[in-house]
Order: sequence, then C-alpha cells, then structure tokens
Amino acid sequence: MLFATAICGQRADASVLSTKNRPLGQAGGPLVYAAPTSRGVVNVYPGGQTKPTSPLYSFSFNPGVANSLVVDRRGNLFLADSYSTWVFEYAPGTSTPSKSFSTSETPFNIALHGSTLFVYEAMESGGLADVAVYEHGSTKVTRTLSDSAIVYPQGMAVDGAGDVFVGYSGSAVSQFGIGEFVGGRMPMVPLNLGGLYPLSLGVDPAGNLLVDAPEVSGLTSSISIFPPGRTTASATIDNLPWLYEFSLTADGRNFYAGDMGRDRVFQMYHYPSGRLIYRFKDPEAYEGFAGICASPAAEVGTW
Repeated sequence: MLFATAICGQRADASVLSTKNRPLGQAGGPLVYAAPTSRGVVNVYPGGQTKPTSPLYSFSFNPGVANSLVVDRRGNLFLADSYSTWVFEYAPGTSTPSKSFSTSETPFNIALHGSTLFVYEAMESGGLADVAVYEHGSTKVTRTLSDSAIVYPQGMAVDGAGDVFVGYSGSAVSQFGIGEFVGGRMPMVPLNLGGLYPLSLGVDPAGNLLVDAPEVSGLTSSISIFPPGRTTASATIDNLPWLYEFSLTADGRNFYAGDMGRDRVFQMYHYPSGRLIYRFKDPEAYEGFAGICASPAAEVGTW
C-alpha cells in the first residue's frame, strides 16, 4: 500500500513554474520548508521554536505536486514533483529552479549524500520501483538501485557513509520491509527491524536509523531509534501522527513532522523526547503536508 500521494500527468518543463510571492532575498536564520499534500505550493517559514504566523514567502507550480523536500549543505532546496516527474533544485531564497533532474518514473522520496542525489521512484502501473542515482551533481541518472521486493516506495534515508535505506511495500498487504544498499551499491540487504511497516525514514547526527511506523492502534505512529549497526531499537517516540516526512533541525535537538492527517498542520517536536513544541495549522493543507525540511539541515552520522 502506497501512502505517498501522487498525481500523474504531462511532463512539465521548469519554465512552467511560476511564483506566488517573490522573496525579497535570502532570509537570515533557520528556515522550514513545508509543502501541503497534493498541491503545487511550497511555503517557507522562519525556523526556531517559536510557532510561525505566516510564510516568509511561497512559490507554486502550475501544475505540480511537491512530494518530498531536502536541503543540501549550501542551503539549496531540492523538491520532487510527482506530477511533472521532475526533481528541481532552488538556490537559497529563490523561487525559480536553478537545476532540473529528469526522472523516468514518478519520484516520491529524495535524499542527498554530498553532491549525489538519490530519487526513490515508482512506476505508474505498479511495477518495480527503484532508486535513481545522480552522482556528483549530474542532472542525468548515472545508475539505479533496485530489488525485486520493492514495488511501492515507503521512505528513504542516506547516512554519512552513503548507505541508502529504503522502506518498501509490495503488491500484497503482507509484503513490506526495510532494506539497505550498503555504500549506495547493490544488492539490497533486508534489515530485520522487528516487522515495522515503514512510513518514513531518517538518520540523526549520531548515526541512529529512525523508522516511523504505525502503532498497534493504527491511528498514531512511532519513530523507532536504532543505534548504529543495531537491529533492536534503543527508544521510541510514541503518539505521533502518521508522517509523510520528518526533518531534524541543524543541531539535531528538534524535528519537524509532515502530518498525513486532515488536521491541516505540521508539528515541531523535541528530539528524542518527542515533546510537542508547536502545531502550525494551514487552512489550505487539506491532506496534511507531503514534504517538510529544516534549513540548515542536520549533519547525519553513519549507521
């Protein structure tokens, strides 16, 4: 079962993109980028522990769907558009793409390791999914990572050594799991992490692998924290909403959560206690937030 929202359509050139409000320039201090589900809009808010009141600026697609957001060490924003099936890169404080990465399938999750971009993409027909790799800043695919078990993308993360972690599900409800491409190379190594059904993945600065998965009730989720090299969780963060995406702040002490629910909110929590810091409601986020990321991004460790 695929939880990431996709709207498939005609491939759009980067020139189709238009701005709703142009930024006055690169904002000082930390930022949070938030993309409401199934809408071609990215809102940019001030970061920090004070709940924002309104975006610093926004930009929009015409048409488009922002499905996953990441920021590199220079503050460039990368965005997966599952409508046009392109990934776009934006320089800090801008709303027009500086680079465009074409994909062969529908991109759902993206991650970075240095200047190498990883795009977790799925076929419209439900065939095998793969991870497209754009090495060293290339805008063309240099190679792919795949496995016969992967049909639907269910989150992706890359650690400090370039190990690629993928959550996936198959054509049957019982077919799901989490795998690792060690060093970003095939084959995929299945990870026995206690039968968790993955919703989204991350890696923290200490190298812990973070897996968000539904709790027993099915109404909430928990992030399980797996220390480097361990397949038994050392702790869990309970009573979270289901998360499309989550993002640690630069200091690794807090994280933003993109909520799958219809409460039209994104949240900020303390890490690793899970204490809620604030909930921000956007009346136009009808199905929650499919993409969210902190800028600057946290440096990730090695699992």
